[in-house]
Amino acid sequence: MARIPFPNPEDLDSKTKELYDVMPVKLNLALMLGHSSSLARPFLKLGSSILLNSKLAPTLRELAILRVASLTGSQYELYHHIPIAKSTGLSEFSIEAALNVDKDLDPGLSRKEALTLRLADEIVNQSSASESLVAECLGEFGEETLVELVISIGYYMMVSRFLLTFDVDLDYSEFVP
Repeated sequence: MARIPFPNPEDLDSKTKELYDVMPVKLNLALMLGHSSSLARPFLKLGSSILLNSKLAPTLRELAILRVASLTGSQYELYHHIPIAKSTGLSEFSIEAALNVDKDLDPGLSRKEALTLRLADEIVNQSSASESLVAECLGEFGEETLVELVISIGYYMMVSRFLLTFDVDLDYSEFVP
């Protein structure tokens, strides 16, 4: 049960209500964000940009999100992003690798997948990636993709911490991408 009550959708300010009303699936995350009329819109807009506009391969994006969710213990994010990861074509093998944070990385992962998981591990666990890992990632991904990957990892760290802090209830929606 959430640590603070969800706002009543009818009581949201007009801009936040408009944003909430157009969502095809009414997510508890979005509703909880409704407590902050000044930040809900930009928060969700950044998430949408990561999901819809990033040049980062969707499979790598979802791999990073699953790793962040696993490392932070965010069941809410795992619940929503495992189906999304599958819909992007991410293999069961790679999904399992992202979820198993206590195991060494499997040599069967692609180089990009292994670098994505290592980058997420270092950023979540150490607050920053090492210079050597950044250099490796830069050589493999290029500047734009690396920046988008780091932004994605950071954003989903924030999402996970928000969800965990407020103990946001899973929303058992009909949503499957």
